[in-house]
Amino acid sequence: MSTVKLQQTSIDLLRHGEVRGEARFRGRTDDPLTELGWRQMFQQCRGQQWQFVVSSPLSRCASFASAWAQEHRTNVAMVPAWEELYFGDWEGLSAEQITEKDPLALQSFYKQPLDFTPPNAESYLHFSARVRRAWDELLIKHAGTRVLVVTHAGVIRVLYSQLLGIPPQHSFQIDVPHACLTRFNCFNDESGRFVQLSFHKPI
Repeated sequence: MSTVKLQQTSIDLLRHGEVRGEARFRGRTDDPLTELGWRQMFQQCRGQQWQFVVSSPLSRCASFASAWAQEHRTNVAMVPAWEELYFGDWEGLSAEQITEKDPLALQSFYKQPLDFTPPNAESYLHFSARVRRAWDELLIKHAGTRVLVVTHAGVIRVLYSQLLGIPPQHSFQIDVPHACLTRFNCFNDESGRFVQLSFHKPI
């Protein structure tokens, strides 16, 4: 009688902490963490252990990922696919500034992200596809381990949508505050892959 071998991979998704400057659509605008942002991330990760760290190369993620990995003597990789959605002409603008230019723009984006792309921005479809590729590659490369991914709210919402079957427009209803830690456990056996949300933990 043969036994089925079950392999578990744990992926922890950490949103960056507070960033310098007012609330705005940063996307790939590379603002650094505040001192509070650093404290938030270290507090959230206190007592945790990971075998590998992956990070968006944007400084609000990469600076902490590098520091944590060095402190814990863990390998770290900067992977562009884990960057936030590029907002094009909305980069660096607040919601109020965007609404002043086009009163219906934000509403259109949040209600139908697959159909509405901000001017000169990355499409949600492209964004979603690159995040999914990064996820699949991560599970292949680090199967059977615990991995920390330091990334952005938009990326985490995309994975909620993909892994739990949530329509993209409904993923915006999920609050992903600064330094929020989300864990997905992935189980693989001969029949395929099963993904389970373990926790979604604000600071």
